Amino acid sequence: MANNQEKLIELIAFGRALRKARKEIKLTQDQLSLYSRVDRSYISELENGEKAPSLLTIISLAKALQVKPSVLIESFEVELEEESTK
Repeated sequence: MANNQEKLIELIAFGRALRKARKEIKLTQDQLSLYSRVDRSYISELENGEKAPSLLTIISLAKALQVKPSVLIESFEVELEEESTK
């Protein structure tokens, strides 16, 4: 089981992956919220590493970003590796 520091690093890494994916297709948080039906303030909390998404939230966000959920997770893994080496 991950300790609190590991969990924090994971949340930050997912947030960075989500933000990068959103910005790559030039969406605002408001637009992503509209397309994914995920509250904009929750998207902000995800991107800032303050909240952990559920599987259903990841699927909704991925659909709105027009990528497979696995692509979003792969991006998270890259960010996690980068964050872990800091």
